[in-house]
Formats: sequence, C-alpha cells, structure tokens
Amino acid sequence: MKTKSARKPTKAQKPYQDAKRPRKRAVKTTHPAPRPRLPPPSASPGLSSTHSGPAPGAVHYRKLCEENVRRRYPGLEPRNDFDLVQLSSAQYKGTHAEIFAELDNDLAETSEDFGYEYMMENSTSLLETYVEPTGVKPGTSALFDDKFVFVRPIPDSKYSLRLFPGSISAAEYCLDFVDSATGEPVNSPFEYELWAVPDPDAPWLSLPITGKLRSIERGHGIKQADILPGREKFILRDGQTCVLMRPGKQPVRFTVPLRRVETTDVVEDVYVIDLPKVVGP
Repeated sequence: MKTKSARKPTKAQKPYQDAKRPRKRAVKTTHPAPRPRLPPPSASPGLSSTHSGPAPGAVHYRKLCEENVRRRYPGLEPRNDFDLVQLSSAQYKGTHAEIFAELDNDLAETSEDFGYEYMMENSTSLLETYVEPTGVKPGTSALFDDKFVFVRPIPDSKYSLRLFPGSISAAEYCLDFVDSATGEPVNSPFEYELWAVPDPDAPWLSLPITGKLRSIERGHGIKQADILPGREKFILRDGQTCVLMRPGKQPVRFTVPLRRVETTDVVEDVYVIDLPKVVGP
C-alpha cells in the first residue's frame, strides 16, 4: 500500500532568536522507498530459520507452500509463484473467484511501485529457499516424520504433554496438550500456568530467573477463544526446564531433550582436558 510521507515538523525557535534574521529555506529531499520483501516463510504463527542451502531438518519452501495451500484451500490452484507465496503465508476468504480478485489487487498494489517483474522474481527466489519450520504438528505434514516426538501423561488428568521438534538451528522444541485416549491435540484443556525455570541440576549456572510462558497464538495477540481447535502450541528451547502449575494439584516438572547434530570434523586450536561430567554416588 502507498503511504504518504509525513512532513517533518519545523524546528522550534530558540529563546531570544533574532526574528529579523533571514531564515534558511530547507531543501526537501526524497529518499527512495525500500523494495518490499514478501512475508517470511512460516508454517504457522511461529518462528522459522531460512538457509541458502539444505540444513538438518530443512525442507524446500516451495513444497511446504504447496502443501499448505492444498490444506487451506481445497481445489484452489495457484496461478503463479506470487499466488503460491501469498496463499501460504496469508489468510484469504471467499469463493475462488473472490480470492483470485484479492490476489490480483495485492499484486497490482505492489507492482505499481516496484514492478511486476520484480515481485514475480522475488516470489520465485523465495520459494527456492530451504526453511526449518517451527510449529508443524505431528501428523499434519508429509514432509516431516514423528522422530523425536514425546508424549507423556499428566498425573491426575486425562490429558498428556506432547513435545515435538521445531527448528534445530534455533534449538526450538514445541509443546502442546493432547487427549490421552485419542491423541488429538486440544487447546488449554484445564486451568494451568507454564513456567520456565533454571536447570535443577545446576541452578547456579544460569540466572535465577523464572518466567511465565504463553502459547504462540496468545503471544501474537489471538484471544484464547479465537484459537482454532487443536492449534495452540508453545515454543520451548532444547534443554529448557519447565514446570506446569495447576491449582490444588502437584506441580509437574520436565526438561526438553537436547538434540545432537551430525557435523563435519572440525579441528579446534585448543587442547581439551578430559574430565567426568558427573561425580559422586
């Protein structure tokens, strides 16, 4: 969308300034607006890492977008790469004809200032990148398997905690709640608070600070009642310790697993002294 450049307010006159002194006329200069960037790739409201080439856990963004569009808009076929990016990253409503009309308006607005060729080339370039999505729930994408997914029952409850991987480069792990009997994800099924706490095995190595965690959706300003069924999730970090607090019930503590990444042999210019990590009975 076009935005009008705001006029810079005139500088206030200093005390005792000579009113008869001729004023210098400021020359208004215009700066070219930066070219727009298409929305960053993401599978859902969450974080993701982009790479110029494949990385551990990375997928081809074009394939991810195609999968998202098939799930969100059954029977709707993108006409070009701009359509594919927009349909995957934004929410459109209406009939297919109404959606295409809105896409045409979006393309016309951006092309008016930055050119049709640029917008199309930028869309294609973005689709050829690789991404590590965070927030893709198990069983919802053919591009990811259920490796490193952990489900643990919550004591005195008919629900379970489910941990599933996010971006490995960002060390992100996700958490949601599932029905223990059916395995179906649910949104905040009971009254609780989720807190991040220091590592109980070595609390002196981290700042003695705790913090209450919110789901991705709540963090993006979505009201609890407006979160789509089964979509709510939390972003945690590899190795992070958390405590689930419930009124009148025993707290539940857990530590997110640490994932190891296979890397090429790197010769460090340092001598490593071998010592045990844990000692004692």
